[in-house]
Parts: sequence; structure tokens; C-alpha cells
Amino acid sequence: MNENLKKIQDYLSGKLGEEESLEVQLYLADHMEDPEVSALLESSFDSFRAEADSRTMRALWGTRKHLGIGRSQRNRGIIQYAVAVAITLLLAIPASLQLGWRFKPAPVTVSWQECCVPLAQTRSICLSDGTKLTLNAGSRVTYPDRFTGDTREIFVDGEVLAEVAKDKEHPFIIHTGDANVRVYGTVFDLKAYRDASVLEVMLREGSVGLEIPSQGGCQEVRLTPGDLAQYDRAAGEVTLGTVANYRSFTDDGAFSFINLPLQDIASDLERSFGKRIVITDEAIASERFLAFFTNGESLDEILALLERNGNFRTTNSGDTYYINNKR
Repeated sequence: MNENLKKIQDYLSGKLGEEESLEVQLYLADHMEDPEVSALLESSFDSFRAEADSRTMRALWGTRKHLGIGRSQRNRGIIQYAVAVAITLLLAIPASLQLGWRFKPAPVTVSWQECCVPLAQTRSICLSDGTKLTLNAGSRVTYPDRFTGDTREIFVDGEVLAEVAKDKEHPFIIHTGDANVRVYGTVFDLKAYRDASVLEVMLREGSVGLEIPSQGGCQEVRLTPGDLAQYDRAAGEVTLGTVANYRSFTDDGAFSFINLPLQDIASDLERSFGKRIVITDEAIASERFLAFFTNGESLDEILALLERNGNFRTTNSGDTYYINNKR
């Protein structure tokens, strides 16, 4: 084997440095049709073909003119392999030697972050696209340090007021475990604690779609401003309506309990006030309430007002509140 063929073989095995690899590339561009060079490339092409996908092949064929490979060559496999060899080298050549050719940059590494909010607190974060999230007590959001690809996706367990940056080309999707919210540039409230029986989406501005599982795979419920969607997880049903006086937790700690079971209300109050609330009778845990608290009421005041309209009474011992059946 002559010295040139030996260098080509060493190059194919990744044994050469940058300068020697450049020499081999230039030699290949001028000697592609030499019988000995073609034979050597053909013997190595099968392993390359097994690793390359169709997109890679299309990119390789796009560089034929740059490498001076003529249409008269009969072995398409050899042409593809030769172009692949050249592309591999070109990526390592200084820009001044690449003759103006551009290549797709390496994939961006994404680092996932997590924000967890303690009880009785709220937090605000800003995502890389400019989206602003305000998280209520006991919430957790998992998000990337940068968005890549065709969509912007995060994961939420809790309650969040989202002001999503508009980007029609990259839809924003919030995953909650059993349902998704597809956002089209908007402001909305989402309550999706994993232990809650009801998931809520209250749309303030723009448009969102609540995606829930169905027999056909997935069902989307579209909301318009002023709509409140409530997804009953146990029943698998969505109720859609409008609420004129809805207030978010961001409005001076307001509470809007709209046809929610007492168990969900107790969990919300636990997170917001940092107190333990125990429902001692399962029969009243599913009792539903419609109530709004917008004047900064204390936990004792809220429980007392709910008690007036319910079938329970409340007692407390230290930081623990007990909800008992009146009977």
C-alpha cells in the first residue's frame, strides 16, 4: 500500500491530526476517480451507510459540486462516502478555508431547572423566552434554561399565573401529569396540584386549549377570555363557564372556590396559611362550595364563613384545624 492510501486509511480510522487530515481531504478531492482510492473507499462505505440517516445523506449530496465530484462516477456509494469524509473534515477547518460553506451548529445542551415554593409563600420567575410565571404556595415548576426545537414546554405541579410570551412558531405547552395546556400567547391562571380532584384554567387574555385524555386519545377544549374550565379528574369531564368576579391568588391573596369539594379547599388553605387541616369525616370531604374571599380574610374567618353554609364544624389545636361533621 502506497503512502497516500495508508494516510487515507489512517484518516478513516481517526488517527490523524488536523493538518494531516486536511492534506487527505485535499488529496481525495483531486483523486476520487483513482481506482485504488475508489476501492479503499468502497471497502469502508458499508459501515458508514449503516450509521447515516436519510437527512445526513441529503446533506452529503448537497456538497458534491463543492468537492468537484462529477456525475460520471458510477458508484453512488463511493460518492456519498467521499462527501461524508469531506464534511467531517470541513467542520474542523478554519472558516477562511471553508469557501463560504455553512453547516448546522451542534445541538444546544439544555439544563433543566426546578423552582419549588414553600408553604405560605409565592414566587415569581422569568423564563428564557420572556414568559413570566407567578407561583402559589406549595407549587413546583420544572423548566429548561433555554427553549429549543419546535415547542416550548414546562411541567407544573401547583398553581400559577402565567403571562406567556407570544411566539406563533413555537407553541407553549404546560404539562400537568394528566392534562396539558396549549398556550397561544396569553395570560391565564392554572391550578393543577397533583393531589387536587379538580384542575382549573381561568383565561384572562388570549387563547388556550385544555388537552385532556379521551377514548380517541386526546380532546382539546378551547377557552376564550373570561372562561373558566374545570376538569374533574375522577369523572374525566370538563365544565366550561364564565365567572365575572373571579379573583386570583395574586390579587392580594384572594381565594375563588367555584363548586370545589371541601377536600380541595382545605388543601388550598393548608398551602396558603401553612397550617394543617384535617377532615375527620369522609362524607363531608366531597361537599362542594361556591365562595369568594377577596378582603384578606384570615384562615379562621374563611373556615367560619364556610361552616355557616356547610354541614361541618371546625375546632383547632395549635397549628392543626379539625373539620368534623355537625351530626
